[in-house]
Amino acid sequence: LDDDSAGAGAQVGPNGLRALEAIGGADLAEKWRGRCSSDVEGMAIVTPGGSPMFIPDATNTQEDTGLPITFGRWGALRKILKDELDGDLVSIVADSSDSGDICGYEVDDVDGYVTLRTSDGRPLEERGNLVISAEGIRSTFRLLVNNDRRSLSPDEKAGLVAADIKDSGRVNIKAIVPVDMSPEYKSGYQYAWFAPDGGVGCFCGPAGAGSTYWALSIADSVDKESGEVSRFLSDDAHDDLPAVKDSVLERLKGLGTTDCNFAIDLVDRTDPGSIYVSRSEESSSVGPDLTSSDGKIVLVGDSAHGMSGSYGQNPALALEDAAVLASCLKSCEDGLGGALERYSKRRVERCLEIQRRSAERAARAMR
Repeated sequence: LDDDSAGAGAQVGPNGLRALEAIGGADLAEKWRGRCSSDVEGMAIVTPGGSPMFIPDATNTQEDTGLPITFGRWGALRKILKDELDGDLVSIVADSSDSGDICGYEVDDVDGYVTLRTSDGRPLEERGNLVISAEGIRSTFRLLVNNDRRSLSPDEKAGLVAADIKDSGRVNIKAIVPVDMSPEYKSGYQYAWFAPDGGVGCFCGPAGAGSTYWALSIADSVDKESGEVSRFLSDDAHDDLPAVKDSVLERLKGLGTTDCNFAIDLVDRTDPGSIYVSRSEESSSVGPDLTSSDGKIVLVGDSAHGMSGSYGQNPALALEDAAVLASCLKSCEDGLGGALERYSKRRVERCLEIQRRSAERAARAMR
């Protein structure tokens, strides 16, 4: 979390910017806008022959709200948010070689504090009276909340993940390159190119001063005779990032067109260690609750509402979650349980609507 170059890009629109202000005031939102991101004015679709078709932002967000859509470095966003935390009140725990794979938790009968346990039964040192789960769509705590459990075996978790997560049949590969967009590109515009068969989508754009992002969406291939599905990258290949870079360049250069040269150039200039690879996945449901029945776990971000990134709302919704949770906890006259219940109700209603829009956009994206 201290590495502001980690991860790829994050889109934050007016709702996310308002959430940043609610979390840390106007100064926090200005840190994001002034140091870490660029305003998005529209999309340029590269047509056959390489000529872009410029499409201004049709939502008129800045005219309607006074706030733009922004795009910047995900690592920088995480870093400025981490710097807002009170280290005496909040402990950050992540599944790692140090903590092991967290499989559940226990609640002390005396003080009500939570102790996390790993799959080999070890307790972690960190304790607290509330666990805020923000570890993503494959969150153990999401599964615990949804199934009213306090622990899961590795096999149980694998089965529940398989039942809960929908795979769209694509792999997403992305990175931030520490260079400005070339002057030949229109300022403030993101660029996109789609292969005629929909099998490959290429995207790039400004991501703050001195930074440019690129992203690829590559579909699984299906054998017409046997119906066998072949993935561009196997799950085991995701961690070999130099090989991922080589495979991406080979795939793009093999498409037989110069229309995606903007992507080839950026990938070629990318440090393999900065590449991020993930399957295009979304959770099959949101709710009905985002808190555990014992009031010890609360879900935020993709742990609460993992959805396709096609709508570009994942970072902004996570910021909304944080702002709403903080507001509910701050005014919890009816205790922690009441605050979490209000948070859950408000966020489930909001996220169901956004998830519906996200699914519709994902279905249309590559037609």
